[in-house]
Amino acid sequence: MSDSGISEDAKYFVRSFIRFLTKQIDQPSFNEDSKESIVVAIQCLENVYVLNEGDKAATSGEAGEKKQDDPRNHVDLYELYCNTYVVVSPERKLEAEGLKNEGNRLMKEEKYQEALNTYTKAINLDATNPVFYCNRAAAYSRLGDYVRAADDCRMALRHDPNYSKAWGRLGLAYSKMNEHKQAVTAYQNAIRLEPDNQDYKNNLGVSQQFLEERSRNPGGVAGAASGAGGNPLGNIDFASVINNPDMVQMATRMMSDPAIHNILVQLGGMNNMDAMLETGRRLAMQMSSENPELFNNVARQMEQTGINLPRNNPQNPDGNPPPQPPSSS
Repeated sequence: MSDSGISEDAKYFVRSFIRFLTKQIDQPSFNEDSKESIVVAIQCLENVYVLNEGDKAATSGEAGEKKQDDPRNHVDLYELYCNTYVVVSPERKLEAEGLKNEGNRLMKEEKYQEALNTYTKAINLDATNPVFYCNRAAAYSRLGDYVRAADDCRMALRHDPNYSKAWGRLGLAYSKMNEHKQAVTAYQNAIRLEPDNQDYKNNLGVSQQFLEERSRNPGGVAGAASGAGGNPLGNIDFASVINNPDMVQMATRMMSDPAIHNILVQLGGMNNMDAMLETGRRLAMQMSSENPELFNNVARQMEQTGINLPRNNPQNPDGNPPPQPPSSS
């Protein structure tokens, strides 16, 4: 087969693994059938990665000597695995801890990609420390890569199932991906380990509210907005809404509310339209509780354009506005 699509680095990696397999053939714990299977496996890898022909050509002359001297040709994968994942030396742990601290500094400076790269270097030195994965998850979240953030949180929890911060960040990653059922489970585990953590409780409440609203209104706002056609917001008098003193007062009060802060944190950086719409619905519910009369005025304008905002109480059968809900405490 052609090796045009196989990188040189991949070939060096496979050669390292073949060297490991070759050493295993001499192990007394394997019987003859097992040793034969290892030989066949080596032959298959050499064939798939086209190693034999290239190696024969490279072992002759000056080019062959340079290839043999390449550091990548002398990597002991098993030793690297043991030193990184099994028994990590104190020196490696100390160096990795220093890299973690550097990553934390970069996070504070909002240099998220650099922080992510630094946490990765720490993991490459000591892959047994759950804090490194959890911190890298935070960097991934800041960069909007919630899939990898969730992966790192799960890896941290494999090392330490009682790591509350990893559960909390896993819940946040799930909520960003609009996977609120999994988010609820993650937040519940975080609260089980840190019962007094109010952030976890607030985030749990947000995800539970999402699930409740979704069960009541499976179509959600997305269906209404997509069916409106054209520009559904074109007929709304935004100027009167924005200049309304009650609206300004309500916005000021809401911005100091920790619950609103959590909602806005979830909204920020979302790249999933359904998740953004769901978060917007949650924010609308909070606005309805703050000032029902003002909210109903805005809602009626939007309903005339074909968009239905969520309300705390259903519309009365006669079409009149619903009674005002009790003010939130």
